[in-house]
Amino acid sequence: MDATATKTPTPPTADRADDAAAAPRRRRARAGIVLRISFGLTIMTMLVLLIGVVSLSSFQLFRGEVSVLSSTTLPKVITSAELRGSLQKLVARLPVLAGAATTPQRRAIYDELISELEFLRKLVERMRDLHQQGEPGGDGESDELRLLEQAQSTLLILAATVADLNAEVGRQIEAGARQAEAIRALAQLADALERLPGAEPGTGPATAAPGGGGMLGAWAVRAGALMARAAGAIQTDHLNRLRVERRNAEHTLTELGRLAAATSEPEGSAMERIRADLAAILVAPEGLFDSSAERLQARNRAQALSGQSRVLVETVDRFTLALFDAIHDQSTDRTGDLAALIQERSRTVMVLGGASILLVILVHFFFRRFLTSRLVALNGAVLARLSGSDATVPVEGNDEITDIAASIRYFIDEIDRRQIDLADNERRFRDLVEGSIQGIIIHRDFRPLYANEAFLQMLGSSLDRALRVRSVLDFIAEDSRPLVEDNYRHIVATGLPSERRRLRARRLDGSERWIELTSRRIDWKGETAVQSIVVDVTREVEAEAALRRSRDAAEQALRELKETQASLIQAEKMASLGQLVAGVAHEVNTPIGITITGASQLAVQFEELTRQLAAGAIKKSEFQRFMADGGEMARLILSNSMRAADLVQSFKMVAVDQSSDERRRFELKAYIGELLRSLRPAYKDVAGLDIGVDSPDELELDGYPGALSQILTNLVLNALTHAFTPHHPGRLTIAARLLPQDQVELTVADDGLGIPSDILPKIFDPFFTTRRGSGGSGLGLHIVYNLVTGTLRGTITVQSIPGEGTRFTLRFPRVTPTAGANVGKAELV
Repeated sequence: MDATATKTPTPPTADRADDAAAAPRRRRARAGIVLRISFGLTIMTMLVLLIGVVSLSSFQLFRGEVSVLSSTTLPKVITSAELRGSLQKLVARLPVLAGAATTPQRRAIYDELISELEFLRKLVERMRDLHQQGEPGGDGESDELRLLEQAQSTLLILAATVADLNAEVGRQIEAGARQAEAIRALAQLADALERLPGAEPGTGPATAAPGGGGMLGAWAVRAGALMARAAGAIQTDHLNRLRVERRNAEHTLTELGRLAAATSEPEGSAMERIRADLAAILVAPEGLFDSSAERLQARNRAQALSGQSRVLVETVDRFTLALFDAIHDQSTDRTGDLAALIQERSRTVMVLGGASILLVILVHFFFRRFLTSRLVALNGAVLARLSGSDATVPVEGNDEITDIAASIRYFIDEIDRRQIDLADNERRFRDLVEGSIQGIIIHRDFRPLYANEAFLQMLGSSLDRALRVRSVLDFIAEDSRPLVEDNYRHIVATGLPSERRRLRARRLDGSERWIELTSRRIDWKGETAVQSIVVDVTREVEAEAALRRSRDAAEQALRELKETQASLIQAEKMASLGQLVAGVAHEVNTPIGITITGASQLAVQFEELTRQLAAGAIKKSEFQRFMADGGEMARLILSNSMRAADLVQSFKMVAVDQSSDERRRFELKAYIGELLRSLRPAYKDVAGLDIGVDSPDELELDGYPGALSQILTNLVLNALTHAFTPHHPGRLTIAARLLPQDQVELTVADDGLGIPSDILPKIFDPFFTTRRGSGGSGLGLHIVYNLVTGTLRGTITVQSIPGEGTRFTLRFPRVTPTAGANVGKAELV
C-alpha cells in the first residue's frame, strides 16, 4: 500500500470545534455513569469478597477437622480395631502352642505368635505416635496414654511368658520322645526275655527242669511284672506316684540282680545282661521314669504358663477395649462438631448467595436500562450499515456511549474510504506482480491457482494451459519431486519459508532448465496456499559447470606435479645413497688391497719356507726372518681387514636406515659417529676441514634413524659443496642437547662462506639451486625440510651471515609422535 492508504484522516475543523464545546458536558455525564457502575460493582465485589472470606474460613475449619479425623482419629480407630483383631488371633494360637506334638509344629506356631506379638507392639507404638501427633486433649489423652503404656508393659510380659511356654513345650516334646524311645527299647527287651530258655509261658517252679530252669522262669516272671508296672506307671499324672514306682522298680531290679548272681551259668549271665539293660531303660538318667517325670513337670509348667498367657491376653484386651471405646467417643464428638460446623456455615453461605442473586438482578436491570438497550440499538445500526443500507448510526445522549457511537460512525466512513484505497492498491500490486522478472506461481496441493507472465515465459506456456496442468510437479524433474513434496509439507505444517533450492525443471516442450525455488505459506481466498518464487539460473549452472571442469583439470595437473616432485625427491635420495656407496667402495678398496698384498706376500714366503724345509737346507736366521715378516704381515692383514669391516658395518647401518622407514631406539652420539665414518670418503680429501661432534653420551632417541641420517647427510654434503672452498677450509660442528618438555635441539654449524640474504628465503624451495650447471638438483634442503617437519614432527631454523658461516637448528621431540601430530615449520634468520 502507499502512504495515503495508511494515513489516518483528520476530522473536519468544525467537528473538532463541536467536540471541544461538548467535552465538559460529556465529562460530567461520563463521571455519573462511571460512578454508578463503580458503585454497583463495588457492592458486588464486597459481597463476593464476603462470601469468599466466609467460604475460605469455613474451608479452613473443615479442612482442619477433616485433617484431624484423617490423620489422627481415623488411624486411631483403625489401629485399635487391628489391636483387637490381632489379640483374637493370639488367643486362638496360644492353646495350639501348648498342645504342639512335634518340634517343627511347635517352632512354626511359636514363630507365628512372636510375629503377632511384634505386630501388636508396633500397633501400640503407632497409637503412641498418633497420640503425640494429635492436639492435646486433656485428661482423655492422658488416660489413653496410660492405657497404652499398660498395654505395652503387659505385652512385654506376655512375650516373655510365651517364650517360657515355648521352652516348656519343647522340653515336654523332647521328654516324650525319650519316653517313646524307652518304651520301644522296653518292648524289644520283653521279646528278648521271652526267648530265654525256660521262660516260655507255662514254665514254673513245679515243672522246671533240673539245673536252675525253674529259677530262670521265676526271674523272668518278676522281670515281666516289673516291665508291666513301669509301662502302667508312666501313664499316671501324679508326680509323687511316679516317684514311688521308680523306687519300687529300683528295689525290684536289686532283687533281680541278686537272683541272677545266684543262678549258674550260662543262665545267670543272660539274666544279669537283661537286668542291666532293664535298669538302663527304666531308672538310668534320662531313662523311662526320668523322661516321664520331666514330661509331666514340663506339661504342668506349660499349663500354668498357658493360663498365665490367657490372663495377660485378657488384660491387654481390656486395655484395648477401653482404648477403643475412648477413641470411638472422640471420633463421634469430632464428627458431630464437624457436622454442626458444616450446617452453620452452609446457612451463612446460602444467605450470602441469595443476597448475591438479588444484587445481580438489580445490576442486570441497571445495565439494561443505561447500557445494553442503547448498545443493542447501536449494534443494529452498525450491522445495517455494513450490510449495504444507508442507515444512520444513532448518536444521542451525552455520555461515553455517545462518544462510542460517534467514533463508530466516523470509522465506518473511514472504512468505506479505505476500501476504495485498498482496491487501488490491489490494482497497483497486480501490475507490479505481473511485471516482475521473477516467476511467481501460487498453488494448493500442487494444483496451480495463479501464475505471472514471467513464470509462463519461463515454461513456454500460456496462462490457460498452465492452470489446466494437473500438478505443478509436472514442471519439475522426477529426481527432484520428492524434495519439493517434503518442502511443501514442511511449509504448510510450520508456516516457515523454505530455503532457496536449485532444481532441474522441465518446459512444456520437453527441454530442461535449471531454476532456484523459494516458497512460503500464504492465505489465498480464505484458504492456505503456497507461493513459490522461481528464478531461471540455467546460465549460472552452465558457467559453474565450466568452472568446475577447469578446477578438476587444475587439480589433476597439481596431482601430477606432486607425483613428479615425489619421484624427483626419491631419485635425489637414491643419488645421495649412490654417492655414499661410491665413496665407501673407494675407501674400502685401500685396506682390502693392502690385505690382498700382505696375504700374497705371506703365501710366497710360506712356499719358500716349505721348499727349504723339504730340502733340509733351512737356516735359523732365515726362519727367524720369516717369523718376523709373517707376524708383521698378519698384523697388517688383521688391522686392514678390521678397518674394512668397520667401514662396511657403518655403511650398512646408515644405508639400511636411509632406505627404510623403520622406527627404533638409538643413541644419538654413536649414530652420528657411524654416519660420519660412512661419509668420510666425501670429505677426507678436503684440506684443513675439521668436523666436531658435541652430544651427551646418554642421549637416546626413539624415532626414525633413516630420516635423521638423510637430514645430516644432506646438511653435511651441502656444507661441503657450498660453504667451503679449497682456499677457504674451516670447521663443521654437529651439536645436540636435551631441552625441557623432552625436546631435542640438533645444530649443524659451519664457519664457511654463508648464504646471501636474497637467497636465504628460497633455500627450502624445491628445485632451487645456485649450481644447476654443476649437477645440483635443488632438492637437498627441500628433502631436509620435509623430513624434519613431517617425519620428525619438528621445526628447522636457519641463521646465516655472509662470510661468517651458517647454522641450521633442528628442534624435534625425543620420542617421535605417532601420525596425526602437528607438523612443524621452517624459519629463516
